Amino acid sequence: MRVQLQLGADKLQNKAGPLKGISDPYAIVTLASTDEELGRTSSIKNCLSPMWTEPIIFDYPDPEENIYISVEIWDDNRDEQDVLMTKTSVFNLKNALDFPEHAHIEDLDHGQLVCHLVPSEETSTVMQFQMRCLDVHNIERGILGFGKTDPFIEIRKVYHYPKTGSKYSHPVYRSEVVFDHLNPIFDPVSITLEQLCDGNPDMSLEITLWDYDKKKRNFIGKTETNVHGLLDAIALDGNGDRSRALEFYKDVYEKLKLRGLLVVMSAKLVDV
Repeated sequence: MRVQLQLGADKLQNKAGPLKGISDPYAIVTLASTDEELGRTSSIKNCLSPMWTEPIIFDYPDPEENIYISVEIWDDNRDEQDVLMTKTSVFNLKNALDFPEHAHIEDLDHGQLVCHLVPSEETSTVMQFQMRCLDVHNIERGILGFGKTDPFIEIRKVYHYPKTGSKYSHPVYRSEVVFDHLNPIFDPVSITLEQLCDGNPDMSLEITLWDYDKKKRNFIGKTETNVHGLLDAIALDGNGDRSRALEFYKDVYEKLKLRGLLVVMSAKLVDV
């Protein structure tokens, strides 16, 4: 069996040191029995509650087998030596598979780690897309009214668990930040369907719009769709075409005030 291990942490202790800002954490997953590294994430800049977009994908030969791993979280210091922020105890992945929400939550010496483990189907299909936003709600006007939002978007895949009536969402893509812009264009992206939607184009995707700040990020709005919805939303008349744009609201169930538009400039599925 092939599995995806999705990782997140909350309220980590800052290890950047005095006058050096905020830590840039990344995670390393190790197989306890052999010390083999199963995978590592990229680092997230200036963040003490990271949700890493790259799943750790590996083979789990027997679902009944006990497989023990540990997770270390490090501060990426670029040209200097990285600093260990925290690490978990050794824990059994089988417990996460058997748990209704496929999760393992562990309190750390500082903060908390969340591991979400799901079966994964390898696919050769990749989704290539480019998006932009229009009319982003400005939450950074400042005292003189000249400030502008620093927007970025995030795509999360959503898991529903009817037995417990709960759901879990995990980010699979996070755009770059476009500073001081209410109509940003984001870089083109290529992502496997395995990472984007577990190979299921009907899987719910939640797209959120954020304002970046060095100390925190500010929620602006969200919209919900799936792979089919993104393909259907491709703009027909240039990147300023609003006719098929998806709408951001602060609450998708209470559409009181539009917070921005998401334009799918291009999107296609490609077998590689």
